Amino acid sequence: MQFIVNRCMALWLIAFAVLALALPKVFAPLSPATNYLLGGVILIMSLTMGAGELRNVLAKPTPFLAGFVIKWVTVPAAGYIAARTVYANHPLLAAGTIIDGAAPAGASSNLFAYLGHGSVGLAVSLTFVHTMMAPLLTPGITEFLASRFVSVSFLPLFVQSLEIVVLPVVLGLLIRYAVRQERIKRIEPLLPVASALMLYAVVLALFSSAAPAVYRNLSFVPVILATTSALIIINLAVGYGLARVLRFDEPSCRTIMFDTGVYNSGLGATLAAANFGAFAALPALLNAIMNLIIGAFIASLLHSRPPLDAPHPNP
Repeated sequence: MQFIVNRCMALWLIAFAVLALALPKVFAPLSPATNYLLGGVILIMSLTMGAGELRNVLAKPTPFLAGFVIKWVTVPAAGYIAARTVYANHPLLAAGTIIDGAAPAGASSNLFAYLGHGSVGLAVSLTFVHTMMAPLLTPGITEFLASRFVSVSFLPLFVQSLEIVVLPVVLGLLIRYAVRQERIKRIEPLLPVASALMLYAVVLALFSSAAPAVYRNLSFVPVILATTSALIIINLAVGYGLARVLRFDEPSCRTIMFDTGVYNSGLGATLAAANFGAFAALPALLNAIMNLIIGAFIASLLHSRPPLDAPHPNP
């Protein structure tokens, strides 16, 4: 079941995107539940988090601090450059690209770090802190960079981020520490499947809402796809390159690479659709598909090349 639902995630995302575009009226009723579905994905992610990883990373904080800064400086900057160059005449797409670049790292980055022999503790810690800081950083960066393209209000974005991100994380952590660990361990194999199913429902909801705008601008979709793919590759390369310049060990470099290039585009798409309209969510929606395809491809290449400075390589 996990192989079918999780390992084939990129294929399922493509299939559900095409299905939603073909039958938008069928899946339109899912749209009001988008925030709750994405909140459920984040709640499930928080159920698997523990304090141990964060303590271990803070004992050697330099890669953690560098990864945090690299992600929140370089990714929004790349999104803004794409907005100014590619989407200069398409303000909604410009705003959607910027808000997607201002989203926190995605849970998939943790999986790719594991498969690619990265530092899993560093990956989990970065994702957790990115997620908790997102209600401040995502609206702030979006307002600062996107206001030249569209009208942006910090407060609604802040409140939405609190509802979608922080509340589910806090609830998940409370459940984790209120319920006996054995019970959490018992259901852990089911959590990735439940999370993936909710993410697929988000994709169905958002693509069905965006369908009319997509059909009106069908000739421009290849440009969005190419730009999104280029941004992912550039962000991965910049994250890895800066980590190497800072002389971190190879597992940390790989982790920072995935943390920088693979971000929570489900959140970016949800916020873009809620604040700028369904068409503005398209860059983030395509990003959600392409970062899985590109990230999985790179992780599979690195899996066969364990770093020499990894004391305990992943199996």
